[in-house]
Amino acid sequence: MTTKDKLIEAVRKDPVVGRGSCSSIDECWEDSELWDLLLKDAKSEQEAVRMAREHEGLWLDKACDARWGEDDDPQLAWKRDFEENCEDNPLED
Repeated sequence: MTTKDKLIEAVRKDPVVGRGSCSSIDECWEDSELWDLLLKDAKSEQEAVRMAREHEGLWLDKACDARWGEDDDPQLAWKRDFEENCEDNPLED
């Protein structure tokens, strides 16, 4: 398995942004896009996952910036769920 494949697979296995997580990376990104747009500068599997989580957090922040402003907006719920999922699945330092 190449380094590229290992980095992509690490992201795809992550419970926060990987397969089955319903994250934007899971739902919208092909492996080639994941590599070209996000992971080609990653030096380790952990860094690749951290970069993917950071990107997902920024994507959710942008969604919250465009919301109507109600406290029960679905964008806020998605952001809270993401943050809780990150806390429940911490990355090692």
